[in-house]
Amino acid sequence: MKDTVDLVVRNATLVGSSGRSESDIAIDEQRFVVVEPRGELRVRGTTEIDATGLHALPGVIDGHVHFREPGLEHEETWLTGTRAAVMGGVTTVLDMPNTIPPTDTVERAVAKLALAQSSAYCDYGIFGLLFDRPNDALQLAGDGLVVGLKAFMGPTTGSLGPPADDSIRAALAQPGRRVVFHAEDEWEIESEIQALPDRIRNRALGHLASRTVEAEVMAIDHVGQMVLESRGAGHIAHVSSIDGLTRIEHWRSRGADLTCEVTPHHLLLDADVYESFGGPAKVNPPIRSRQQGSALLAALAEGRINCLASDHAPHLLADKQRDSIWDVPAGFAGVETLLPLMLTEVAAGRLTLERLVQVTSEGPARAWSLWPRKGTVAVGSDADLTLVELWRGGTVRAADLHGLNNHSPFEGRATVGAPVATIVRGRVAMRDGALVGQPGWGSAVSRA
Repeated sequence: MKDTVDLVVRNATLVGSSGRSESDIAIDEQRFVVVEPRGELRVRGTTEIDATGLHALPGVIDGHVHFREPGLEHEETWLTGTRAAVMGGVTTVLDMPNTIPPTDTVERAVAKLALAQSSAYCDYGIFGLLFDRPNDALQLAGDGLVVGLKAFMGPTTGSLGPPADDSIRAALAQPGRRVVFHAEDEWEIESEIQALPDRIRNRALGHLASRTVEAEVMAIDHVGQMVLESRGAGHIAHVSSIDGLTRIEHWRSRGADLTCEVTPHHLLLDADVYESFGGPAKVNPPIRSRQQGSALLAALAEGRINCLASDHAPHLLADKQRDSIWDVPAGFAGVETLLPLMLTEVAAGRLTLERLVQVTSEGPARAWSLWPRKGTVAVGSDADLTLVELWRGGTVRAADLHGLNNHSPFEGRATVGAPVATIVRGRVAMRDGALVGQPGWGSAVSRA
């Protein structure tokens, strides 16, 4: 062991999914090399951080972001999106494929990864699109350029319809690659839109009424059956109802390998947000009742949900304020507020810090085959670390955030707990609210 390493973090309370320890951590050549009880680490660091009073989490993984590049650079880019990520304590992001053009061929995946390589502040992976060119999607999965494939079972940004069942089954049959599903049944949604009363037809509440819990349940049952039959691996994105989670657990009980995620907005907001924010609160699936969100938060605390992700999906504010809700794109910013919002739930006693680590580090790392390279503080793993101050107060304000379009229905919300340092493969990217990393340091987590 060398006498001097690249970075040493001393006096931290290291948090894992199974507990906490008072630790000193040595990092060299982008990996963790020693983890010792506090005061027992003998090596020195070229750079040293005194983490007294701070909690060290395995680097946070946001497994569901839309950074919009290529094609929608006016909404977000790899530079601005990953900048927001590291400012929010996130060390790895996984980007969705509904860009322009969509990420549905090897050539397009290579081009997208090249854009990220020159700009990213943090590590990154990408998903390939499973739509109307299944052979291309299978080649993408086989080449290792993507962490998984994505299938949209209902209408969303990019007007990408559901793939044929045969294409889904073929993708699920690919070993070692999980398929993520946006689980809302297209035909149920279209039927509900046709039945909307005039008084809410063009308002935000019309969007909520058209995307029913039943649409989510129907899509999950459709997916669950195919996952079970194919013996593949599936993942349900942004579960919005306890009914949907119950169906996921039904398919798991029958032997389906089906992981799932929730978002802060589905946990912490309720349908009243459509009256107060209107179009800027539109998201797919919609934000439902307070009872649904509270039940999902309790399920997260109980260990029934694998992952927590932001579904960061920014748009221009002018586009979010159009008169008709059907002309308003779905989604809003979230990668930078993910951790402060959920640390607030830890402070309130509704979630343990260990569970938060499990669903933001270990859970996504395991779901997307990044474990143990990512998601843990262990010798040999990538030296990704998020240092947090549990009692630091804050307020969500778009003007203070670092993406390109930062508005969200969390505007003005008080938070308790904040990231104070983000370390990506041994290099400090954010420290005490200041961006200190460099674009281009981020590296792809899945390559051929």
